[in-house]
Amino acid sequence: MWKPIGKPGKIKEGFGKVAKFATLIDMKKFIFQTIVLLVVVFGGLTFYTSKIPFIPFIQPTATFKQMTVNGNTLKVEIADSKEKRNKGLSGRDSLATDSGMLFIFDKADKYPFWMKGLKFPLDFIWIRNNIVVDFLQNIQFPQTGRQDSTLTVYAPKVPIDMVLEVNAGLIKQFNIKEGDVIKIID
Repeated sequence: MWKPIGKPGKIKEGFGKVAKFATLIDMKKFIFQTIVLLVVVFGGLTFYTSKIPFIPFIQPTATFKQMTVNGNTLKVEIADSKEKRNKGLSGRDSLATDSGMLFIFDKADKYPFWMKGLKFPLDFIWIRNNIVVDFLQNIQFPQTGRQDSTLTVYAPKVPIDMVLEVNAGLIKQFNIKEGDVIKIID
C-alpha cells in the first residue's frame, strides 16, 4: 500500500495546481484547434463557392453588368445558373430604376416564365443573339395566396437565349422594339 509522505493538505494542493495547469493547457489546445478548424472551413467556402454550383445554406453571389439597349444603359443582375434563374426577382419588394435582371441560357428555346413571388409589375424583353425578338409589357404581379396552378405562364413567340426583366413601363420609356440590339458591357 502506498503511503504519502508529508502533510496531506500540501500533497492535494500540489496535485490541484498540476491538474489546473494541465486543464488550462488542454483548454488552450482545444480553443486553438477550434479556431484553426473554423478558419479552414470558412476560408474554403469563401474561395471555392464560385466553383461549387450550389450549396443550400449559402446564397449565390450576385453578378452585375452594364448593358445598353437603344442608346440607354441599364445595370443588370446576371441570372446564369439554374438556381439564380429559379429565384429570379421573386421575394423582392422593388427593382431600382434603370436596372433589371438578365436571364442567360446555354441554348435557345421557348423558356416559360411566371410572376410567382413577385410584388411589382414587369416588362419582359425576349432576346436571341443580342437582338430583341419579342417583348411583353406591364405584366402584373399575382395576388398573394394564389395557387401555382392558377398563375399565368409567359413564353416568347420564338426561341430565345436571354430574357431581360425590367420595371413595367421601361420598354415604352426606352422605346424598345423588335430588332433593337442589346450590348453587354463587361
